[in-house]
Amino acid sequence: MPTMRWHAFIVCLGFALFCGPLWAIEVDANFSSVDAFVKSLYKGEAEVQEGFGDLTGSGRRDWAGVVFWNEPSAGRMRQVVVLSQNADGRYKVAAIGPEESTDGGTGHHELDSVQVNKGSIFVSWSWNWHGCGGSSTQQIKLYKNQWRVIGAEFQQSNAIETPDGYDLGDSASMSHNLLTGTIIIDFRPHKSKAVRKRINVAPSTNFLDENFSESTGSVDEFSGYAGC
Repeated sequence: MPTMRWHAFIVCLGFALFCGPLWAIEVDANFSSVDAFVKSLYKGEAEVQEGFGDLTGSGRRDWAGVVFWNEPSAGRMRQVVVLSQNADGRYKVAAIGPEESTDGGTGHHELDSVQVNKGSIFVSWSWNWHGCGGSSTQQIKLYKNQWRVIGAEFQQSNAIETPDGYDLGDSASMSHNLLTGTIIIDFRPHKSKAVRKRINVAPSTNFLDENFSESTGSVDEFSGYAGC
């Protein structure tokens, strides 16, 4: 199961108190432990949601996490990081995702979990807005020596106003294999029979360090199902 923990520390430079974030981690940088890595991230406060497991086929205890911090000029930020464990027990930075804001506006976007299972990282998110809600999960894997998003699943639903309040309206889910381009959409209209649609698009190459986000793997067609 994923865990959440906090690390905080303050560093003074000369007579000035510097408490801003520090992001100076580079791929291949080595650390004695995961804790040592986390404590090196910021001169300030960092929150980590994490998972452990073999991600490189070495049989060792690799690590994947989403790191959160507060940027004075941009607000709350987040970033996905992958560490591989060396034979000596130390950890090396294997991949770093792009920095992005956590601000989802009125959509209340949240990170739900980071899990490592069967050689893949699964990062799950959720959101809700005025009776509508949804979630997504991206599968990240070391594929042909590159950290790629190879699969994505999405769910969304809306609400219907009734004399007694609100009821679940339409709902839909989508499974997208980014390596093959195969997409399966299951649509369940309100009080109607479910419909399954299978479509094929061009395979999509999405690298963790270039364009990863909670919407990676989504397609425009899916937005027409169970929308607000």
